[in-house]
Order: sequence, then structure tokens, then C-alpha cells
Amino acid sequence: MKLSINGEFREENFIALGQWAASEFGASSVKGIAIAVNDCVVPSSKWAFYELKEGDKILVVEAAQGG
Repeated sequence: MKLSINGEFREENFIALGQWAASEFGASSVKGIAIAVNDCVVPSSKWAFYELKEGDKILVVEAAQGG
């Protein structure tokens, strides 16, 4: 299915947001990441059950240290 990920259109074959996030970031490195789908933040506790649909707009924000 075609998804917009941080403004870039990509073809992906994942049904659940959690599957996509684990593939994209690795299962152990999802801490410090927030994901919004169609401008609504999806809590990480719901990623495994959140079903992606054709044309969804995904925005990923990663926390960074700095000062």
C-alpha cells in the first residue's frame, strides 16, 4: 500500500503500525519515538493493533538530546 512517511510517499507491505515501526527502527529502538497517523498521535501501546490504510500519512518524531 502507498503511505506518506514524513512527507515522502513509499510503498509498504505492513498492515499494523507496530510491524512497520519494528521494521523501520528495530524492535529495541522504538523508545523516544512518537508516531502520528493522519495528524493524530498513536500511543505506542496501540501500535500493534493500529491498522494502516492506503494513503495514510505517518509522521515520525524522534527525541534528541541537546542543549
